[in-house]
Amino acid sequence: MRLRKWFIACCLLCCATGMQAQYSMGNTGLLNIPTADMQETGTFMGGGNYLPDGMTPFNFNTGNYFVNVTFLSILELSYRCTLLKTTRYDGKKGYFQQDRSMSARIRPLKEGRYFPAIVIGTNDPFKDTGTNYFATVYGVLTKGFKIAGNDRLALTAGYYIPMNSHSIQKGPFGGISYSPAFCREVAFMAEYDSEGFNVGAAARLWKHVSIHVFTREFNCISGGIRYECRLMH
Repeated sequence: MRLRKWFIACCLLCCATGMQAQYSMGNTGLLNIPTADMQETGTFMGGGNYLPDGMTPFNFNTGNYFVNVTFLSILELSYRCTLLKTTRYDGKKGYFQQDRSMSARIRPLKEGRYFPAIVIGTNDPFKDTGTNYFATVYGVLTKGFKIAGNDRLALTAGYYIPMNSHSIQKGPFGGISYSPAFCREVAFMAEYDSEGFNVGAAARLWKHVSIHVFTREFNCISGGIRYECRLMH
């Protein structure tokens, strides 16, 4: 019950301050799934996320940090590091190692009036570089709609194809986001990420800073912060 009250309070804070969604792996998307939306040409993003036990294949709380650049609004590349808890040579336990990985996204079709946007992407595409828990290729569709005046509703559906037997991203995923017309920088989101359901919200606090918070089936809380700017216009 305390977890639910804390989460609802965070959502109300987001509603009061403004928003834009952020993918927990440092890509464009909803809470923990990609979408077919793309950032504007030359957009740089950098930030970090708290990832509790239950949100990753690791059996401990951790976090990641990332950088992301969008080229020509059709190509997006990101690089991230996830902190790994290990035991050092002297027996001390701590986050002494990092899992490094990359993602790439290409948009062959931009959203139109009657058809959705399409993005093809990959996470951890390199072989023989460790366990590669997120190694996958995927396709995703996103279509936005205006409802109740100028409120925006967006639907996303996609499919993960794992690249190895260790990948935790496999099978169908999808989600929905809602942004009210009176506060376009706020979004509320619900999704299925192929492993479980997530519900949350995100907000843009200032011109270049955004935060997000969400829960995995009200069992744990994850969140993050990012900074974004345009490197070219």
